[in-house]
Amino acid sequence: MGDLYRERIVAPEELSAVLDEAMRDALPLGCYATKRTVRTLLLSSLGVLALRTSMREGEEWESLAFRYPFFADHEREMRALQGIELRSSPDIRPLYFRSDAIPEAIVANGKGVSVVVVGPVHAGIIEPGRFTMSTGGESVVHLDAQLSYSHRALEPWFEGQHALALVPKIARICGNCSVARSWAYARAIEGLAGVELDAGTEFARLILAEMERLHVHLFDLGNIAAGAGYGKGTTAALGLRERINQLNRAVSGHRLLFDSIVPGGVSAGTLSDPASARAILREIREDVVRFLDAFFAKRSVLRRLEGAGIVEESLARRFGAVGPSARASGIACDVRALAPYGAYRGFSFAEVLTHQGDVYARTEVRRREIEHSFDLLERALRELEDASLPMPLPIAAPSGIITTVVEGARGAESLSLSLDGEGRVERLHVISAAYRNWPLVTRAMEGNIVPDFPLVNKSFNLCYSCVDR
Repeated sequence: MGDLYRERIVAPEELSAVLDEAMRDALPLGCYATKRTVRTLLLSSLGVLALRTSMREGEEWESLAFRYPFFADHEREMRALQGIELRSSPDIRPLYFRSDAIPEAIVANGKGVSVVVVGPVHAGIIEPGRFTMSTGGESVVHLDAQLSYSHRALEPWFEGQHALALVPKIARICGNCSVARSWAYARAIEGLAGVELDAGTEFARLILAEMERLHVHLFDLGNIAAGAGYGKGTTAALGLRERINQLNRAVSGHRLLFDSIVPGGVSAGTLSDPASARAILREIREDVVRFLDAFFAKRSVLRRLEGAGIVEESLARRFGAVGPSARASGIACDVRALAPYGAYRGFSFAEVLTHQGDVYARTEVRRREIEHSFDLLERALRELEDASLPMPLPIAAPSGIITTVVEGARGAESLSLSLDGEGRVERLHVISAAYRNWPLVTRAMEGNIVPDFPLVNKSFNLCYSCVDR
């Protein structure tokens, strides 16, 4: 894991030019601050490169967001949590706010423009977010999204705690990203400790990650069906997801696979009967294939998906899209292919790409990724039957700094970790796929009609918890 993480010192005035050069061959991940030091992160086949920029006391950060819009919320977060003032930023509204100081939404002005507000309280049990649509008739000319109503300030709270004590807390930042984030955290500690894992453990981790991808993608398809008014499809998708969740509990003890990946391995008892899991997955796969065939044969539904919420490749790149949302616009960004890790290194991997960039494309990417996940699970479970799965290795948490990246169901999940000599957290920063993709939702709605908002929004189906961490 020696090539996992590198740092390069860059002066503030040189950062834009260096970033331009580095981004030719790398996927930008974002930036974060530790006191007066900013690290701008990129991922390539060589691993993570951090461009480290030190700032003097009182010096302002020259915003990168006009040139690279995907940095806007990262910079707003540096201002909110580290007190770094921004110069030339396109958006200096508070990213986090108190209930008595909610910032005004940005709305369009002009003759015939009206405003439609959705949230922050929504139907069902989803988390809070306020969406303000400026409309001309039925057409949306601008959408402003305000999240962070349930911001938990986890990152400051993590500081000073021992890294190993945080393992169950990291798993619970978000239920839909638990395995991906736990894997990133385990890889960070293992990378600092210089630990290499056996083949059986790596197969087990891949299996857990692909099972998470299955249940999240089926959940997303169910929500897309609901947004299109296809109730039968919603019921079918969520029923299949329930069967995956029950299998999750059988192989790990938890429906959402919490605590299944730990530093040094996987939890004791996880995947103790891979042959049985493989047989159950084969049965589920048959029903999933039937559901997908029926879904994609429903022309009345597909007509609702086609042409809605189009995101052109150029726009997706400007806003730093990742995951199925990016791949539906033709952007190759799957970490499993770009910078393979664990058992993915030994698997031939074909990244799923489409180019239409609409709701249909985002749905099609998930369909094909579900098929790939079943293929990966079949092979990995077969390999695990022939491999031993030892108890987790005893592992220390040595001092150092590292960033790791894994491919979650919604895209690249990054975790940056800095530990002191006693293994306590000096800084822990999470960049989730949802955090990266939320700004894109606002652009995807422009030019669409108001009734399509649930459909377009659910075609991304992003986590609130990952933003409100």
